[in-house]
Amino acid sequence: MYFAASGACLTAGPASAEDRPGYTPIPEEFGYFRNNADLQKAVETGDIPYSRRHAWSLFAGMMQPLDAGDPNSWPIWFSWQTSAQAFDAPQAKSSPPIRIRLTPSVAGHMRAKEAGADIKVTTPQPIYPVPTPVIRAYPDAISGTGPKTTIKDGTFFVFNGDIMVATESLSNEGYSAIREGELYLSATLQEAHELGQNITLPARYVSTKHMYWPVKAEGLTPLPWWNDNFPDSFNGYVGYETWDSVVAIDPSGKRIGETAGVTYLHGILNHDGTAMKPRTETAKVVGLENFYHHKVSDADWTMFSQADKAMLNAASYWLYNEPFKPGDYLVSVAMHVLTKEVPTWTLQSVWWSNAPDKGPYAADRPADMKAVGPWKHYLLTEANTYKPDASGQLAKAVNPYIEGVIHPIRTNCRNCHVRAGYPFGGKDKPAKGTTGYSNPNCPDLLAALTSKDVCFKGVTLSDFAWIIPDRAH
Repeated sequence: MYFAASGACLTAGPASAEDRPGYTPIPEEFGYFRNNADLQKAVETGDIPYSRRHAWSLFAGMMQPLDAGDPNSWPIWFSWQTSAQAFDAPQAKSSPPIRIRLTPSVAGHMRAKEAGADIKVTTPQPIYPVPTPVIRAYPDAISGTGPKTTIKDGTFFVFNGDIMVATESLSNEGYSAIREGELYLSATLQEAHELGQNITLPARYVSTKHMYWPVKAEGLTPLPWWNDNFPDSFNGYVGYETWDSVVAIDPSGKRIGETAGVTYLHGILNHDGTAMKPRTETAKVVGLENFYHHKVSDADWTMFSQADKAMLNAASYWLYNEPFKPGDYLVSVAMHVLTKEVPTWTLQSVWWSNAPDKGPYAADRPADMKAVGPWKHYLLTEANTYKPDASGQLAKAVNPYIEGVIHPIRTNCRNCHVRAGYPFGGKDKPAKGTTGYSNPNCPDLLAALTSKDVCFKGVTLSDFAWIIPDRAH
């Protein structure tokens, strides 16, 4: 699932052409857009191993270095435009308006159940007040006051509201579809809605959401990791703050294999506004070589906007109560990759694990893939299958780092993304003719929903892209 910040896009220091590395697409050798017919066949026949091998290749391809000769290179997705750029300040509406194409229906989909949610969404989240030192150091990056204080989107990062430092990246074709189709304007969505049309995105539309975790250059940095900490039946909040499985990252490598006590979660509030006590756990010490990682250089720090720096500092204060500085590291902990290589989309998501060879999410890694980096230290789920199983539902597909902070464990990426559309009603203000994640119009989180389901009657669907209704001005 792909979750952007809701509402208007606030930016601090928009990216300039000279700041961002030159655009680099997914390398061809990783299979993107090369065997679409075979991929479509796999989706139709339920060939999960094929879908998973393709998903592994997409992830590894996205993580390849921009500069193969630089051991500290950023990955290729770092050169892609961001959602903040795509939804930057609105321009004047073109005349005549660009015609929105009608999305073709996909034959053969089973309709979702029309009544009865079998799981209630109750995921009250902790509150992360922006640390006072960050507000003082980066005033131009701050929006709002008091409890509504937040950090604006930066040149490279978007504010996720917790320790994870998020990026939302788009392929050139994805970025162009939003800008040229004026999908950054709510007026365009309203026009489509009045015409009774859905939005169709181009076949080479790719969107990603990637999560970095800050790691200090010296000492140990704690990282909670998902180890089946809650059963599928648990309906409450399951964010990383609640996990009792933790590693300690040692950039020096001198303490790898030891166990050590680590304390983390500073200045955070419980959902009811009371102070959350910092957490102390005993952790196994691991090295940076187990992660895709980047050491933030002085040149990087100069390139970052004030908002980028504010986000990094806020994450560091919340995690280990120290500021972030050049020489510190960013490690990859989770990533979504969505492509439209097939009409029903591919949806794959990965997360770091200290038990990367354990369980079904380790399956089907291509044995012969020549990919740089520790991609084998991550687990992967995919939701390419749109047909329900014998029970009439989709299989669970969830990224614990990303979905755990807002959704129950028992959910499915496809079920969420097929709901993307306008007008957005959400779960707090559900109504007929609106869409949103888990509202009474279509409550079942594992239903094999399609665009023709009764719960989408009167809705303009945005072709699996939540960022369009979320961010349109």
